[in-house]
Amino acid sequence: MKGFTLIEIIIYTAIVTIILAAVVNFAWNIIYGGVKTSSWQEVQQNTRFAMERITQAVRSASGINSPSMGNSANSLSLQMANPDLNPTVFDVSEDKIRLSQGINGPYELTTDELEVTNLNFTNLSYADTSGTIRIEITIEHKNPGGVIEYEASIDMTSTVSLRP
Repeated sequence: MKGFTLIEIIIYTAIVTIILAAVVNFAWNIIYGGVKTSSWQEVQQNTRFAMERITQAVRSASGINSPSMGNSANSLSLQMANPDLNPTVFDVSEDKIRLSQGINGPYELTTDELEVTNLNFTNLSYADTSGTIRIEITIEHKNPGGVIEYEASIDMTSTVSLRP
C-alpha cells in the first residue's frame, strides 16, 4: 500500500491554499463591487431627481425672487403663477436639498445616505427677459469610515429659462 509523502502533502496543501485565496479574493471583489455600484446609483438617482425637480419649477415659474439678476446664492426663490405655491424655495439644510412651496414643506429631495456639498444658483437673466438660472449641484455619498466602496460623487450643472 502506497501513501502520500510529506512533500506531496505540503505541495497539495499549498496548491489548495492558493486556489482558496484566489476564490475568496474574487468573492470579496464581487461583494465590494455591488456596494460600489449601489453607492453610485444612489448618488445618481438623487442628483437627477433633484435637478429635474428644480428644472420643472424654474420652467413653470412666473418670476425669480432671488438671487437677483447677475448674482449667485445657495438658495433659489421663485414666484409661481399659483399663489398657494408662493414662494417656491430650494435650499440646503442638514446636507439635504429641500423644497418649500408657500406654507407647505419643507420637503427633502435627497436621502439621508447622501451629503449635498454644493448647491449654487446663478441668475443669468437680462433686463426684459423671462429669466435664466444656472444650477450647480454636487452630491456625495456619506462615508464616515473612509471606505473606498462608498466613495461616490457627482457634479451636475444645468441652465434653465423660465417659459415666457
